[in-house]
Amino acid sequence: MTGVLSQRLLIGWIAAAVLTFLLSLYFMGNSEQSTETVGASTFSRSAIGYAGIADVLQKLDMPVLKSRGDSLGKVTPGGVLVIAEPLPGAKNEDIMRTLLKADTILLILPKWAGRPSESKPGWISEAVPIDQAFANWALRLVAPKADLANADTADWTTNALSITPNIEAPIRLMHGDRLQPIISNADGMLLGQIRDRNRNIWVLSDPDIISNYGLARSGNAALAVAIIERLRSGSGSIVFDETIHGFIAQPANPLLLLFRFPFVMATIQSAIAIALLLWATLGRFGTPQPAPAALSAGRQGLLENIAKLVDITGHREVMIKRYVLETLRDVGRQLHAPRGLSTAALIGWLQRVGTARNVATDCGPLIAEAAMLGESRVRNPASLVRLAREIHRWKGEILDGRSGHPRDR
Repeated sequence: MTGVLSQRLLIGWIAAAVLTFLLSLYFMGNSEQSTETVGASTFSRSAIGYAGIADVLQKLDMPVLKSRGDSLGKVTPGGVLVIAEPLPGAKNEDIMRTLLKADTILLILPKWAGRPSESKPGWISEAVPIDQAFANWALRLVAPKADLANADTADWTTNALSITPNIEAPIRLMHGDRLQPIISNADGMLLGQIRDRNRNIWVLSDPDIISNYGLARSGNAALAVAIIERLRSGSGSIVFDETIHGFIAQPANPLLLLFRFPFVMATIQSAIAIALLLWATLGRFGTPQPAPAALSAGRQGLLENIAKLVDITGHREVMIKRYVLETLRDVGRQLHAPRGLSTAALIGWLQRVGTARNVATDCGPLIAEAAMLGESRVRNPASLVRLAREIHRWKGEILDGRSGHPRDR
């Protein structure tokens, strides 16, 4: 090897590859595009997310779109553009100028920021109030002289929707000369309307009636749906813009990603690896390694004959059935199941253990399927392989203590 590459050149190649890899990790980790899934987006099932209202509207057979590009163009006649909790920033200011050209808008002002949970992906460990100046920034995009304040009272004197909001204090309310109250009290408006030529903009000052957390409180789901229905007409679409949360659609041609930053860094690494591989292949680093000894003809023939006999005699089902039962007993031994249990009793005991450990796979149906092997003349190798894989996966889940597939909050 040293005859083809000098030690200095080899060290240089290794250093360049390591440096390129580290740079790619750095730039990918510091990319401006956010893919946060615990924030105020319809992709978030956390307490402050909006996946809940999107699901509710879809179940009511309303056309809901989670837009990651050209949100304005996706709003059909009679539709509503929902802008949920935008935050200030250079990119969002440009995005908002475009989005606010829509004819019908529901603007939800920001209130909370969530800290991602370390133990439960997709959940938040806690929600903390954001700076009220951020909410004022969003409000003043449509009502420049409006302002926000917190209130403790929930005695609504005006309620055009006739559904009482179920919201905890402090309640964030707004007041301003351009806003017409839809739901309000003496302290300000929870829901206000702005008529600007042909545009109809509704502003919700507190998101706690429409977020995932708010929908869990009695009456809020009905109020959230009523707001959308009052804004929407005909068969118009309901478009939730997600570009303000950093969700941007990927290019139509995946090959273009290879030449876009930061993925071009991985392309460079691959090119270096291919160059080294070609160099190694063409130059032959050192003496070729001897090929492993071939399997003797007698042994290979014996193995082939055994495989043919198993296939012809139909012993595949017997082997899988035995494997399933032996796996069951082996798991029972490792989990210290009571001695002397029958097969049925052992299955029941293991099912209870699996439930306690939150195992996603139930061993009962797998054992029942194995017991039926051999009764049918139809032989399906794929189903046998699947059964063996599923009982192996169940063994790994119940012994390793994995929790199955928990849903994100």
